[in-house]
Amino acid sequence: MQELQPAIIQSEFSDAIQVLQKLTRDHERTYRLGVGQYILQRFFGGSAAQFSSKDPGKDSKFSDFLQAHAADLAELDLAETTLRRCVRAHLCHHLLPPTVRDQLGWSALLQISRLGEPNQRARLAMATVSEKWPVAKVKAAVDLAEQNRLWDTEPDQAGLQLPDPKPPAPIQPGRLVTRSEKWGEAIAAWQAEFDQIDPKALGKKEVARLRAAVATVRGQLAELEARLG
Repeated sequence: MQELQPAIIQSEFSDAIQVLQKLTRDHERTYRLGVGQYILQRFFGGSAAQFSSKDPGKDSKFSDFLQAHAADLAELDLAETTLRRCVRAHLCHHLLPPTVRDQLGWSALLQISRLGEPNQRARLAMATVSEKWPVAKVKAAVDLAEQNRLWDTEPDQAGLQLPDPKPPAPIQPGRLVTRSEKWGEAIAAWQAEFDQIDPKALGKKEVARLRAAVATVRGQLAELEARLG
């Protein structure tokens, strides 16, 4: 009986391979979204919560499928990572505003789907479409959002104005920078960050958080100054 088990598993999941083989590949985004939708329905009951669950047993059938049909999936260029990205993109696409979701390219949609917060995803999707962002800018915006550093630098203007990337520090050949100089430059760099803060554009909660952060930094600087003697 034990020897028959691989054949049973192979037979159980043959329908999934047949469906994936028959999906039309004429348009990459439509194809990938179709793959994601099918995998979600077939192995996770169509549930986003089930797909995102941390329960190690939640996708045992999906794992069996990947193992039983590794060669078939490789032929379709659908490795496990690709399949999971397709599911994630499908879930993101389904919840985006209809006016913008179908105008996003696959690469941009894949970047936006990295975010878990629906409002952030919608905001970035609308900015991507209305301002015709290249994928590199979408990725930069998502990176900022994941670091809790995404904000609108000019909220009075239409669209989403991202912070300008910091220019690279100029290289001075033939000169060694001491540790104390690097520390001094790091402290001075705070001023450039603070110059971007407009108190009039902040809400009460944002002001309270900034006051708490300033108090913490002030205490740390006082300790540093005391240690310096």
